[in-house]
Amino acid sequence: MTGMEAETNLTRKLQAVEHDRIELVQQAVEVLRSVQSGNQTLLTEALAGVVGFAYLLGVQMGIAPHRIDREVIAAFQDAPSVDNPRRDEMADIVRHLRGRI
Repeated sequence: MTGMEAETNLTRKLQAVEHDRIELVQQAVEVLRSVQSGNQTLLTEALAGVVGFAYLLGVQMGIAPHRIDREVIAAFQDAPSVDNPRRDEMADIVRHLRGRI
């Protein structure tokens, strides 16, 4: 690979990362809008976009999706306390992710 090809590849990778960062933020905005509107279909689509672009951005930065899943599992396993009202929901997510990896 020539120096020019390497530079072109790097430029393309940086552009892709920037595009996906913007998409991730836009999807997060859509989550907030759909929560406010109460539209569950739009919320589901927006949440899927956040998750999907988070994985894609991770892959572009050299982080495999299963590593992200493991970090979520670790964070959610450590976070729930006896008084945490989200404990059951977090445990459901941990079970879901464990079934995938």
